[in-house]
Amino acid sequence: MKNEKSRYEQQYDVVFTTELATIGLLFDGEKLIRIKYLDGAAEKAPSNKIAKKAKEKIEAYLDSRLKLKTIDIDVLLDVTPFQFRVLKQLQKIPHGETRTYGEIAKILKTSPRAVGNACRNNPLPIIFPCHRVLAANGIGGYDGATSGSLLSIKKCLLEKEGVNLA
Repeated sequence: MKNEKSRYEQQYDVVFTTELATIGLLFDGEKLIRIKYLDGAAEKAPSNKIAKKAKEKIEAYLDSRLKLKTIDIDVLLDVTPFQFRVLKQLQKIPHGETRTYGEIAKILKTSPRAVGNACRNNPLPIIFPCHRVLAANGIGGYDGATSGSLLSIKKCLLEKEGVNLA
């Protein structure tokens, strides 16, 4: 585990813990390119002012008392054209609402599985709210997981937005 923590400390520009999870942010210059949930990683102070500001914006968004609905951070996406189309559809889902993989697939004229794969490979969860996408028969997965801490994060994000999962 120590090597894993060292790798996180070197790779990410900031690692911080919220009530939701420990989160790592990676930048390319001034643009955010990756948000990753880092189970058990040690915190790392922001490496620059941009990382500090992004950290503060995400913390504010996740603070249930503030009721923020968006996060304004400059991003740089390195995704396929199809993934880009899926991510743009995710941004159209209003705060506090959900869609199914099938509903998004119908809009994009593709399969629910393809939409799920694009969500699984979302480099910027929270910014592109894949947590708002559900399976036709339940919550579905999150960040490639169908159980465990990642699915708990999805449930918490949805509950924070007022989505009733019952």
